[in-house]
Amino acid sequence: MYAVGAGSGVAGGGLDIPNRYIPSAQGFFIEGLDNQPVTFTNAMRMADATSNSLFFKNVNTKSKSTTNSNKLWVNLTSDNGVFNQILVAYVDGATNNDDGSSYDAKRILATNFPATLFTNSENSEKKLAIQSRATSSLNTDDVVKLGFITNIDVATLYTLSLAKFEGDFLTNNPIYLKDNLLNRVHNLTDTNYTFTSEVGEFNNRFEIVFNATVLSNTNFALNSKALKIMELDNDRVQFSTSENLNITNVAIFDLLGRQLYNFKANNQKESFKLSNLSSTVYVAKVELSNGAVITKKAIKK
Repeated sequence: MYAVGAGSGVAGGGLDIPNRYIPSAQGFFIEGLDNQPVTFTNAMRMADATSNSLFFKNVNTKSKSTTNSNKLWVNLTSDNGVFNQILVAYVDGATNNDDGSSYDAKRILATNFPATLFTNSENSEKKLAIQSRATSSLNTDDVVKLGFITNIDVATLYTLSLAKFEGDFLTNNPIYLKDNLLNRVHNLTDTNYTFTSEVGEFNNRFEIVFNATVLSNTNFALNSKALKIMELDNDRVQFSTSENLNITNVAIFDLLGRQLYNFKANNQKESFKLSNLSSTVYVAKVELSNGAVITKKAIKK
């Protein structure tokens, strides 16, 4: 998929990112305007080596380049074969609103699609595979919302990763992924992010952000080492914090992201009966009295 205004495209079934030229023997489709004919002429043909050099092969590379055009490509993959890619491009002439198909490209959802990743412009609910944004909005305070849909109803590990990024700003500033469900911020420039999810559409779970200082508030001040989880007798599990803070709430999720328990608390050490939790891995989301949130995986034996 390619958007002219963005000057770039996103990968489809493979990992190669298309450029503005369609090489020989390559199929394609276009999105036309309503009631407008589409005309192809010989004047559109290109005969140089550059325009006929891209052929789609399965090559897994993660690259970056330094240019004045700032663009980032994000991949969604899974352990059972999902592959999706989006492009966020900061280009001249674009806005953060719906700029139409010259700058933005809609995400096309096939029948019975398993899972997909998309973005939204600021004044539209249109699901985008390519979003062009104003160059003036690219700073450390910018926030790009990512939408996620899955119809997979079995335990699945999803991964978000940077396929490629370019431009002076993106090369010199870390790219963070914010998971609003788990109150977690991850440096996507350094490593990929793996998560689980229940079936559904989630328009507000993930965000791309660029400012670690702004994100370092009380919700993210403590890491998982500050929380201890110990299994006791009779299906009881004890939660305690090494900080001089009380636990105010404990929520238990399975690996599909479904909430199984939610307990209120008011002590530094609390224990709860998890009799309906079988021998499995679960995720505990613990809120503390200073507003901090710690998320940690544990195994109930």
